[in-house]
Amino acid sequence: MRNLIVFLVSILFFTNCFSQDEPTDSLLALLNKTRGDTAKANLLNAISKSYFNTSPENALKYALQAKEVSEKTDYNYGLAYALKNIGISYYMQSDYVEALANWNQSLKEFEAINDKTGIANILSNLGSIYFNKGDDANALDYFIRSLKYAEEIGDTLRIVTVLNNIGVVYLNKPATYDKALTYYLKALPLCEKLGDNDAIGTTTVNLGEIYLAKGDDSTALYYFQKSLKAYENSKNIPYSLNSIGKVYEKRGDYLTALKYHNQALEVAKKLSAKLDIAQSYLGLGATFSKKGDIADALNSYKNAQVISKDIGASAELKNSYDSLSKLYAKMGDFINAYNYQKLLTAINDTIYNYETERKIAVLQFNSEIQKKQAEIDLLTRDKTLKEMDLKRQGVVRNSLVTVLSLVMLVAFILFRNYRIKDKINALLDSQKKELERTLNELQTRQAQLIQSEKMASLGELTAGIAHEIQNPLNFVNNFSEVSRELIGELKDERQKDEEVRNIELEDETINDLDQNLEKIYFHGKRADAIVKGMLQHSRKNTGQKESTDINAMCEECLRLSYHGLRAKDKNFNSEYTFNFDKTVDNVTVVPQDIVRVLLNLFNNAFYAVNEKKKIFGQEYKPAVSVQTKKIAPSQGMGTRIEIIVKDNGDGISEDNIDKIFQPFFTTKPAGEGTGLGLSLAYDIITKEHNGSIKAESRKGEGSEFIITLNQ
Repeated sequence: MRNLIVFLVSILFFTNCFSQDEPTDSLLALLNKTRGDTAKANLLNAISKSYFNTSPENALKYALQAKEVSEKTDYNYGLAYALKNIGISYYMQSDYVEALANWNQSLKEFEAINDKTGIANILSNLGSIYFNKGDDANALDYFIRSLKYAEEIGDTLRIVTVLNNIGVVYLNKPATYDKALTYYLKALPLCEKLGDNDAIGTTTVNLGEIYLAKGDDSTALYYFQKSLKAYENSKNIPYSLNSIGKVYEKRGDYLTALKYHNQALEVAKKLSAKLDIAQSYLGLGATFSKKGDIADALNSYKNAQVISKDIGASAELKNSYDSLSKLYAKMGDFINAYNYQKLLTAINDTIYNYETERKIAVLQFNSEIQKKQAEIDLLTRDKTLKEMDLKRQGVVRNSLVTVLSLVMLVAFILFRNYRIKDKINALLDSQKKELERTLNELQTRQAQLIQSEKMASLGELTAGIAHEIQNPLNFVNNFSEVSRELIGELKDERQKDEEVRNIELEDETINDLDQNLEKIYFHGKRADAIVKGMLQHSRKNTGQKESTDINAMCEECLRLSYHGLRAKDKNFNSEYTFNFDKTVDNVTVVPQDIVRVLLNLFNNAFYAVNEKKKIFGQEYKPAVSVQTKKIAPSQGMGTRIEIIVKDNGDGISEDNIDKIFQPFFTTKPAGEGTGLGLSLAYDIITKEHNGSIKAESRKGEGSEFIITLNQ
């Protein structure tokens, strides 16, 4: 996503001190003529400000002079703005620790003089630092505090800035898209009121991306077109063109999609915007691929690969490798497909390492902040005490270095002795060690694969829960918002004089509030029931069997599987039906393991019908069903329960039907299945529950899995 960069709006820094900004040379000429200390501090602050975009070093130099003059004369306004300018100078040089320290001091000064404009500005700047360092929680805290002050004083520019900054934080994660949406929609009319086209373009393109991710391509297209208009004379216009192309590609209008991606490519080349060029080629490749023009798709993806690698654009390079691997696999060229898959794996590892380094950098940043705060505290003490403390710190540091060096030396000697001993043992018993190592590796890999399958099952369950619980939460949020508005109306009405108050309107409002609270309570209880039910099935597996309502479990798992797949692919759709035998009593099973088996069968069924849908299109109606039966005792066997999962997908070939319960056997493309799901299901049913599971299928007509459990 094209996130709006968190920015420091530095205009109106000196509203209380200056009425206009003069050129730097003129300000410098005035410096020698200025006599009063207050006026001199103001002038030094103005000179510092004029250097922000050209020379952060000079900006820092004059801001420090302004601070010195202000401290001598107890000029609080000058000191507050000088500290702010010092922080900005450090920020421009990416020295966030010094910037943070000076802005915190500036905030205290602004609070002391009750300058709400300055407070709002500093809070926003502090939030920007924490966002840049990856600390979203602290960033949000400062942005929200800044927003309150900006709204209190009616500063539209500051409100727009903070709303966009909050939106950026929430735009980092798909789970908080709705929150980002709220803040962008609040910021958009204010951007338009200010007439800031860059802010309008960036806000609307982010809105479009959110709606596209949520599956609302019509609304997404509206905002993309609006951003295109705002970016008309901007270097950002290729991004809007590519975004519009993605919408038409999703709609299947490939000619229109190609038109917009080609326009984006042409503009990006004129601007030498290599990132936009890479994104344009990726858009063309995706459209050509869906259109069936394989040669053009390959050419586009390879162009994107070359440019992305040249500029170090990891996300675009990852997309290129992934697309080329899938395209070659589709063509049957498995050598090239495998090569690109290896490149994709390598870049994924690189991205993971980068994230790890970023987290370490955040920890180091926080450590440096604490050290800097300690230094600031030391400045308030007597100079002699500070020097003694610094000497003591030096002694301690040197002692620690000496001790650490000795520890490292001892550790090295011990490690070397251990290595020598280990080599001798290896020579004496090499064959035994080799066999044990091989066995351990096999056992470890087997455990990893089984754990991977379990985690995949948990992921499906989680996606379904999120989708199921979203509806009641939406109702609760909507009715809460309406109730707040009604309370506001009721307060306004009750503040009127008795002779003009509308008692009937008050009663009607109270009745509406009562109804809203009932609905909030109902949907809250519904969400509570969903969560309790899910916790029942997701709690730690103790292996203990419990009396379980099989019909309810089947219905719950089928819905979760469906909604989980819908959460991952908004285009996915299928009919699903239940046919339960109401005479089926509770069955004693291990609930968590049976849930895992059912989710695996339902996920496979929905996968099969979805793949068939891609081939046959609208003429084919996907359908998945689950049925339970109670089988009366016969031939020395007790009462049994059958669970039948059926789909109308493409079915399983005769060659594969006997292999499906074997470990690591899968008919899915590489990367989409481990081949352990049905193997685990078979073990759970036959070994844990002394039941049976079998598959029946006809190629082209569908599949049926039958689980038999003893009641």
